[in-house]
Amino acid sequence: MAATFSWAQATGAGEDYTLLGSSGLLWAFKTSDDEGLTNSAANPIDAGKASYPVWIRGWWTTDAAHTFTNCKFWNYDPYTASFTVFGTTQTAYSQATSTATGSQYASNVAVPTSSSSTASEETPLDPGGTTLGANASGYSSRYICLQMSVASDAPAGDTPTTGWTFQYDQN
Repeated sequence: MAATFSWAQATGAGEDYTLLGSSGLLWAFKTSDDEGLTNSAANPIDAGKASYPVWIRGWWTTDAAHTFTNCKFWNYDPYTASFTVFGTTQTAYSQATSTATGSQYASNVAVPTSSSSTASEETPLDPGGTTLGANASGYSSRYICLQMSVASDAPAGDTPTTGWTFQYDQN
């Protein structure tokens, strides 16, 4: 039987998880540490600044034993005219408390991009997989930490969305 996948976002000092779903507009880059799209309009990113880091990881639930491997995450068809999304994988969560950038968050290395939503970029981010027994749920072994940096000449208002792809093998 197939497993069910959802993105889980970690926020707060206690690493609180919110399941966001598997497709559609699920999280926002903003200057607050809260889940999904909550408070995004009230916490915009100023031109020349960065967002708080967004901490996500894969979450699966299944009714039969499965192993999830070969995980790949990349940005497809990115809108890069006025921002860059930085990202890395991390083994430990660190609460987002500011817009500071650096290796403790998203590493100042842009998320790998591809013009395709189905053909992986050569070096996608790998959040790791997991092995689950029957009637079990579990998270990917690493977090994906993302952070948006907005250009100093970025226009005011909402930024067009960009596509994200996550692929994995299931056995």
